[in-house]
Amino acid sequence: MSKKLISRTKLFDKFSKQLHLLKENGLIDIELKYDETYICPLCLEQFQRVDLISDTNKNFLTEEDAPPEKLGGSRIALTCKDCNSKAGYQIDNHLINRIRENDDRKFYKGSKQYGNLEYNGERVTAEITSNGDGTLTVLHRTKKNNPNILDKFIYGIKNKTIGPILNLEPKKYKIDSERVNLALLKTNYIINFAKFGYIFLLDKHYDSIRTQIENMDEGYDGQIFLKDQFPKNKEGMYYVLNPGAKSTFSIFSLKTEYSETLIGAILPLPNKTPEEIHYSLTGNGYSIGENGKIGVSLDTSNYDGGADLFNDLNEINKIINWKNAQ
Repeated sequence: MSKKLISRTKLFDKFSKQLHLLKENGLIDIELKYDETYICPLCLEQFQRVDLISDTNKNFLTEEDAPPEKLGGSRIALTCKDCNSKAGYQIDNHLINRIRENDDRKFYKGSKQYGNLEYNGERVTAEITSNGDGTLTVLHRTKKNNPNILDKFIYGIKNKTIGPILNLEPKKYKIDSERVNLALLKTNYIINFAKFGYIFLLDKHYDSIRTQIENMDEGYDGQIFLKDQFPKNKEGMYYVLNPGAKSTFSIFSLKTEYSETLIGAILPLPNKTPEEIHYSLTGNGYSIGENGKIGVSLDTSNYDGGADLFNDLNEINKIINWKNAQ
């Protein structure tokens, strides 16, 4: 058995056992098709153990990383190949590109990027490395440039007929802001699934989130995200206890070789919408002395990392009781 199959099998066992435990104790109302069932958290299609192997099903179960692996994420759940491929290519890439674009603009020491230098209506492709002291080292590769234009450019630089100020046109990344937000929404949803499994995420309340991720061309409805407002040691899962704003609050990191961005994301519990959460939080907010801005304090309780929410019925019922309490 390959390492990847072993890893997928462990995730399958973890979530499938919880799913059947919830069913056997009347905590979910859904018919399970197989003796060992796994439900893809995005499309809600049911799979069985044999679907871990690609030879038996074209739409087999694959490991899902959240945040995206290129941003430091880990493989924490399974989704079907169709959902994983579509969301990865059409959603996650926009988030990855947005972070890379931000890195390029800040010229971190040792960072390398590509762009075009413009002169006399011509363009010369450049490989730019930041030295970290306000200076840049620029390399022009002959394979990526018109030789005649490059020779004229170098001659002009040496003879100081070009410069000292040049216009740099940075690399253009393919970025759709709505899909950046969808990638953050998907990341938060999968992180919650990895923490809580099927305890409450099978609720039809979350169909709107799954629909946004699955039918990305229909647009983004809006969620609550906070950026770079947390110290690194606060990364993790929290319960939001504010009246009228019951939800989970996940703080996760988006890492590159050069930077780290902390994102806080709220996931409303069933029967609460993001709009209702936002209204409740801001309605009880405080002035921070800036027009159009309201300060908000979250009353949070740490997620108990030691609680076994996949095998211990007592711990599972604590979550269900908290969810159902008024």
